[in-house]
Amino acid sequence: MLSISSKEEYWLERAAEGNLTLNESKSLSEELSLFSMGRIANRLTSVQAGNVVTYAVSYNINYSNYCAASCPICAFYVPIKLKGRTDRGYELTIDSIRSELEKARNEHATEIHIVGGFNPDLPMEYYEDVFRTVKEKLPDVTLKALTIPEIDFIARVTGNSIREVVERMKASGVDAHTGGGAEIFNEKVRKQITTKEKISGEKWLEDAKLIHSLGLPGNSTITYGHVEGWDDILDHMIRLRNNQIEQPGFLSFIPLKFSLENTPLEKMGKVRRPSDGAKDLKVIAMARLIMGSAIRNISVYWVGMGKLIAQEALNYGGNDLVGTAFSEKIYKATNRQEITTTEELSYLVREIGRIPAERDTFYNIIGYT
Repeated sequence: MLSISSKEEYWLERAAEGNLTLNESKSLSEELSLFSMGRIANRLTSVQAGNVVTYAVSYNINYSNYCAASCPICAFYVPIKLKGRTDRGYELTIDSIRSELEKARNEHATEIHIVGGFNPDLPMEYYEDVFRTVKEKLPDVTLKALTIPEIDFIARVTGNSIREVVERMKASGVDAHTGGGAEIFNEKVRKQITTKEKISGEKWLEDAKLIHSLGLPGNSTITYGHVEGWDDILDHMIRLRNNQIEQPGFLSFIPLKFSLENTPLEKMGKVRRPSDGAKDLKVIAMARLIMGSAIRNISVYWVGMGKLIAQEALNYGGNDLVGTAFSEKIYKATNRQEITTTEELSYLVREIGRIPAERDTFYNIIGYT
């Protein structure tokens, strides 16, 4: 392994302490080249996560694309006000869920990932029926369901408290939440990419603490590459880390690269091109350096980044490839047609000299591949 400079050594030691401030994070990102950031992030990865790169065999089910939020960042939704007046919207029936689960069985999925739009017409009992159906059909899978804003929205429209929603989710078979909907916590930026129906960044963090205290862990995310600044990204990461220190519950951190095609942000001309590979790698590297040991799993979502950049990101602080994402529809709505197999994910890892392994939702290794 190549020796590192004294400046790199200093920042590596500070990052290893797990409490970089916002000003320090800005200084680090300004003082070091992308290559230097990647080099020290990779060293930290070897200490915090070892030489293994994991992934889950996951199957995605999007129960409905009707949404009351209509966020400018999203290409998946159909406005709820168009229900009954368009053939683009849908709500999956329980029979349709069973059909999806049969496909998941054929793919040997160990994790079912369920998210959808903010659909005010669906009662709490609908979600309970969906979750119970998953566990009845595939009793051995892990059920990861709903973003934090979805949980908050369901509580508001069904008259339940968040505590009650979470307890009913758990009783129906949910093992973890998905962690999505964090977007960017900075409110000035958030107002440009979401609508008032989606909770604020502060409320997202507050809800996460409550949900975790109730025994439902999940992932954490960021959506970058739209109208945010670099300081917004760093601030977002630090807030997540501090939230985790105060109330543990995040299993991983998953940076989600904004895919702009078919989104209102693209149509309004606010975003004209996707972030480049250099920014993608910098996000992963800084995630590793900021999160420290608080959130030690830094996941690289190949669907958003593309496989080649995702593979390189494993040398910049990443230790996980999220999953196979069979039947993923949200990125697909932006014309990203990425698909993969477990064999391909394993090959991408072995090709860079790391050890591939299949994991469960909680980052326990099921087997080396």
